[in-house]
Amino acid sequence: MNKIILFLLAVICCTSCKNTWDGEARDLFHQGCMESAKEGGMAEGAAKSMCDCRLEKVMEKYPSFSDAMEHTDEMMNDPAMRECK
Repeated sequence: MNKIILFLLAVICCTSCKNTWDGEARDLFHQGCMESAKEGGMAEGAAKSMCDCRLEKVMEKYPSFSDAMEHTDEMMNDPAMRECK
């Protein structure tokens, strides 16, 4: 999970801050989640299901990608995120 945090922080440095969850922001979050899950040995189907769930929960809690990135520690420790499997 630490790798997803590092990936997302790198994305912030490479893209302008956006105050929305546009397609690019959703794709970047999902891609980082998928990479982290696969590196952890999760099968592709299970990883996709988990990452779809996590993206939905993150977008509900944080109104923008930049807001989510400002709260990465909280986001990663959120019990709602851990419910996604």
